[in-house]
Amino acid sequence: MTDNFVPESRPQAELRFIADVHLGRLAKYLRMCGFDTLFQQDYDDREIIELSAKEGRIILTRDKDLLRSKKVRQGHLVHSDAPLEQIREILDVCRAAERIRPFTRCMECNGVMEHVGKEEIIDRLMPLTRDYYDEFKRCGTCGRIYWEGSHFARMKTFIMDLKSGK
Repeated sequence: MTDNFVPESRPQAELRFIADVHLGRLAKYLRMCGFDTLFQQDYDDREIIELSAKEGRIILTRDKDLLRSKKVRQGHLVHSDAPLEQIREILDVCRAAERIRPFTRCMECNGVMEHVGKEEIIDRLMPLTRDYYDEFKRCGTCGRIYWEGSHFARMKTFIMDLKSGK
């Protein structure tokens, strides 16, 4: 297997990843962009390979040995150490910039985000958040709550730059 292999044309629904222990920040960036990305600090190589095969996930790794396994069907050796370069690399290799669907996945657990009424979560909000924000999303898996706070504009700009290839 070469150190770069990703199927040339995969429909958006099929573009799914699993990242190894070295790529936690990349996993968060991919999730922020809406890509189904599994990541856990305690996955060992065997688990990564098995999940990749079972769920049709592209393995993302910095470990050449992981991709040398005969059981690996699809994977990519991430060349950069820098997370910002890594996300650009993956979007380029997978030709995925046009597939970005921002803020549809939980950055912490990869769950699917759902709109939630303020009244449903008001007891979980800090007083200033309660006062200044009205629209919220909640992770359907872990229950984490998201809103368009002060950091949102930076995240949106970051994603727009990724989409435009900057």
